Amino acid sequence: MPFDHSIDVMSDYALSLSYKDLPESTIRSVKNRLLDTIGCAVGAFHEEPCKIARRLCYPTGAPLTARVIGTLDRTSVEMAAFTNGVMARYLDFNDTLRVKDAGHPSDTIPAVLAMAEALHADGKSIMTAIVLAYEICYRFIAQTPLDKKGWDQTNYIGVGSALAAGKLLGLNKEQMCNTAALALTNTVGTYQCRVGELSMWKACSAAMACYLGILGAFMAREGMTGPEEAMEGQYGMMNMVTGPISIEPLGNGKDVPFGIEKFMLKKFPVRDSCQLPIETALELRQKVSPADIKSLDVQMYESSIRTAVAREQLWKPKTRETADHSIPFSIAVALLDGDVTPETFRRKRFLDQDVLDLLSRMKIEENPEFTKLTPEIRTIRIEATTYSGEKVVVQKQLTLEEAGREWSREEVEAKFLGLTRDFLTEAQIQNILDIVWHLEDVDDAATKLLDNLQL
Repeated sequence: MPFDHSIDVMSDYALSLSYKDLPESTIRSVKNRLLDTIGCAVGAFHEEPCKIARRLCYPTGAPLTARVIGTLDRTSVEMAAFTNGVMARYLDFNDTLRVKDAGHPSDTIPAVLAMAEALHADGKSIMTAIVLAYEICYRFIAQTPLDKKGWDQTNYIGVGSALAAGKLLGLNKEQMCNTAALALTNTVGTYQCRVGELSMWKACSAAMACYLGILGAFMAREGMTGPEEAMEGQYGMMNMVTGPISIEPLGNGKDVPFGIEKFMLKKFPVRDSCQLPIETALELRQKVSPADIKSLDVQMYESSIRTAVAREQLWKPKTRETADHSIPFSIAVALLDGDVTPETFRRKRFLDQDVLDLLSRMKIEENPEFTKLTPEIRTIRIEATTYSGEKVVVQKQLTLEEAGREWSREEVEAKFLGLTRDFLTEAQIQNILDIVWHLEDVDDAATKLLDNLQL
C-alpha cells in the first residue's frame, strides 16, 4: 500500500533513531521529564478521574501486560497507558511548550513506560522512545496553531505515542507506516474539550490518544493495514486538520537539536499561559497588599486572551479543570495566597468569595504590541490601582529560550519530592531517583520503576 512522504519520513526516523544519537543534553532532558511526569502521576492518585480510570483496569490473560501506578494492578498495556496517562496529566503540572500550538508531549511517557514494562525494555530503549515521541509532537507544535483551528493536541500525541510503541515493539517499515496511518486517522480530537466549563475529560483526551496509539501498533504488528496517504491525502491530516506542514527537519543531536530540550517544566499546576501571569502576580504582591487593591488592569498577547481569558466560564470557574486553565483566577489566587499549588484546587479556592471579589475588579485586554512579539517573547503587564489612588505596575517577559531552560537536578528533585512525599516512602523515592538518574545502565527499567510505585 502506498504511503505519503510524511509517513515515510516519520517511519524511517522511528526505525533509525538510536540511543547513540542522543547527546548528553538530550539525555538530561529525558531524565528530568521522566521524573517530573512520574511525580505528576503520583500526586494525582486520589483525584476522581484517576479513580474512575483505575476502576476500568480489569485483569487480562493477554501475553503482554503492564501495571497501574499506585495500585500495581496488572492490566492490558493500552489500559495501563491510559490510566497512568490520566494521572500524569490531571494536575496540569506536566511539561509544556507553546510555539504555534501548545501541547504536552510528556502525555506520551506513560504509554512508553507501559509498553516498556510489557516488553522488559532497558533504560536506553525507553529514553530513545521518549525522544522519538517528543520529536514527532514538536514538529506539529512548532508549525500549526491547532487550537485556533478547533483541534486538540491528541492529533499529534496519538501518532507520537504510536511510533514510540512501534519502536519498542521492533516493528518493520511497513508495520511502522501502518501504525502511523492508524494513529493519524483515529486519534483526531476537537478543541471542544478545552472550552466552556471544562470537564474531567480535559485530562483524559491525550491518554485516550495514547491508548489508541498503542492499539494501532499492536494491530499493525498483526498485519492490520491503515489508510493510504493518511497525512497528505484528500481527507488526510494536512487537508482536514493541520494545514500544510513539514515533518522535516527532525532532531539528530547535531545540526538539529532534539525537540524535547525545548519544553518547559512547570512551576505551577496550571496551563502554560498561566505560568507567567502567576509569577508576575507574585512579584506585584511584594509591592502591594491584596487588601489595598481597588482594581487590576492586565495586558497580554492574543493567544493567551483567546485560550485562557475570553470565555465567561474562566471568570467564574465551577470546576478544577476550568480554574487551572484560567488566567484571571491564576492572577487572583496568586495575589491572595502567595502561591498556587495542587492544594489550591483541592481546597476549591476558585469558589471562594475573596477570589470572586478580586476577579470582579480585574480587567484583561490584548496589547497588540505584545502580540507582535509572540511566540518568541511572551509579555504581561499588571497595573494595580489602590484605594488611595496609587498605581503599582509589574511587567514581565518570558522568551522561548528562557521557557525551555533546563532545570537543575536539584530543582527537578524538589518538585518531585513535593508531589510524592505524602504518597511514597523515603526508600521508594530514593530508589526511583537512583533508577532515573542512572537509566542508561538499568535493564527492565520500567518494571523496576513500577516496583517502587505502590502507594
